[in-house]
Amino acid sequence: MIQDKAGLQEMVSILGRRGQTIYGRQSIVETCTKAGVILIDDPDDERHDENSPESLERFLLEYSKLGPGARLTLLILSKQYEATLPEELTSKKKSLVDLMSLLSDFMNR
Repeated sequence: MIQDKAGLQEMVSILGRRGQTIYGRQSIVETCTKAGVILIDDPDDERHDENSPESLERFLLEYSKLGPGARLTLLILSKQYEATLPEELTSKKKSLVDLMSLLSDFMNR
């Protein structure tokens, strides 16, 4: 996925804070629990190192299940942080890659 664990941690931190606002704290707590990620509100918190890369990737998968807006946000952040998303997100029939292509077409009009 992301070679730079700090970039992955930053993505998860952004998604955790954003998700609490949009989907509610309880929904993000459940997402973190399923993924095995510590929910941290402060991006500079040293506890980020306790999250393994595998659990951070599982968080991205669980977060993508929250809805189309969550998937679009994942897509945008993956471009911003030059990240490769987990294969489970990019290999589906209507994958994020397809959505990105549609978004790119829309933006170029």
